[in-house]
Amino acid sequence: MKQLFIASLVAFSLFSCQSANNNGDNSQDAQETAATEYYNFGDSTFFVEGAFSAAELVLNFATSGEDTAWATVAGPITQVCTTKGCWMSTAIDSSNNLFVDYDYEFLLPTNSQGQNMVMYGYIYWDTTTVAQLRHYAEDRGASQEEIEAITEPVAEYMFKAKGVKIERPADA
Repeated sequence: MKQLFIASLVAFSLFSCQSANNNGDNSQDAQETAATEYYNFGDSTFFVEGAFSAAELVLNFATSGEDTAWATVAGPITQVCTTKGCWMSTAIDSSNNLFVDYDYEFLLPTNSQGQNMVMYGYIYWDTTTVAQLRHYAEDRGASQEEIEAITEPVAEYMFKAKGVKIERPADA
């Protein structure tokens, strides 16, 4: 009995140590997916597969009738707080951004604008006050004239991220 147990353990070890070479058509896709690495911020336990774009998320949320909706979203970081990294945005379309904050649970690198990310959290509809809009404009380095030109609150879709993964460059 002891010999059977040892033989089974050795066989299992041999099979589990083999590399998973697949010569099928999906091997290239699997290698590309496995090759993507991320810098993690906040809760990094979410999956990146099946992520929505910001445009898809906003469209689905707008037609859902819900107050909030949890989702995984992927896209480029279009703006980031250059002071602390306490907020960012990603493009909904060529003229609109989805504002993202994380309640200081974590901070992103202040130089992460233009990098690809995947985030998990929830979308909601809210109004941003003039004071908040001016603060955000100051954070992104707007001129004093641009800051003073902000005179009206804005109602918009917002996203509360619980975790963000920023794609590592291939040479990192």
